[in-house]
Amino acid sequence: MLVNDRLDQANTLRYLTAVEHERLRTVNETAPGQHSWGRREDQVCLTLSAAPQIHHIDGIHRLLTYWGGEAIYWQHCEGSPDLADKLRSLGVPSVVTALLDLAAPTQERHSVFPSIVHVFVGKALGHEPADADVFYRSPIPPERIESIVSPGDLAYDRFPGLPCG
Repeated sequence: MLVNDRLDQANTLRYLTAVEHERLRTVNETAPGQHSWGRREDQVCLTLSAAPQIHHIDGIHRLLTYWGGEAIYWQHCEGSPDLADKLRSLGVPSVVTALLDLAAPTQERHSVFPSIVHVFVGKALGHEPADADVFYRSPIPPERIESIVSPGDLAYDRFPGLPCG
């Protein structure tokens, strides 16, 4: 629902043509039958720490340079250069810090990979980076958002490898 709402808004504001809007609505990771890599409906993807930004882990750059997240851009960034350019031109890269309740009851369990236990043991043994991917299966209420930072904000600019906009 969020993906379609965002696409509809972009179309209404004329950031997308009718053809681009229809293509993105029917070919994305939340459209029925389009699940090429993994399920994205009702999921927020996060990292457990700032390690991906600090250690320049591959993947974070792409996440911050294409509008709409993987659900929207995944199938278009390689094979549709014009559409990929447009998706890169929309919005501003931002890092969102949120307080998560991984124990909150949900229809589907949140998942953390590697597990939090592995992250803590790895950190205790001196392994870097101490991080995990979090697939959060609940909405994150606004009061649980600690910060949203973008290029020009000190908290964003401390990571020199992130996109500037």
